[in-house]
Amino acid sequence: MTAIVHAGPVERLNIGAATGLIRLRSEDTAGQLSIMEFHLPPNSLGATPHIHDGHSEDFVIVSGEITFDLLAEGNLVSEAVGAGGTVSVPPGTVHGFRNDSAEEAVIVGLFRPGGYEQYFRELHEMVLAGQMPGPDDMARLRARFQSRTL
Repeated sequence: MTAIVHAGPVERLNIGAATGLIRLRSEDTAGQLSIMEFHLPPNSLGATPHIHDGHSEDFVIVSGEITFDLLAEGNLVSEAVGAGGTVSVPPGTVHGFRNDSAEEAVIVGLFRPGGYEQYFRELHEMVLAGQMPGPDDMARLRARFQSRTL
């Protein structure tokens, strides 16, 4: 394997209200990792609570504030995390996130193993085709990527 350098985003995806930038693709890392940057406008949803069975997610909040919904002791709790904060989500952990603030928030997500960026590509294709995905669409799409909607 050789070092991979991308001077900017590899792909820009319209994923509803948010914009996703693929920074590192699974194919760049032999499937070990993928990295995406998300720009969430004020008062927007990133993801409703869900579970990934096939990968972990780690997040770094670059700017603004993100509210995470996490399952703790059987209860869904919300925790706001500001710039510089991190959240680690192992496989099988309930989580969701949103921008409840009046300012744009930027968050970087690391997916291990890589490959989950394809989920966002497919979501982007749905949005481009004029189909704003509803709950059933999201459940079907997530299921294809070893993920479940709550």
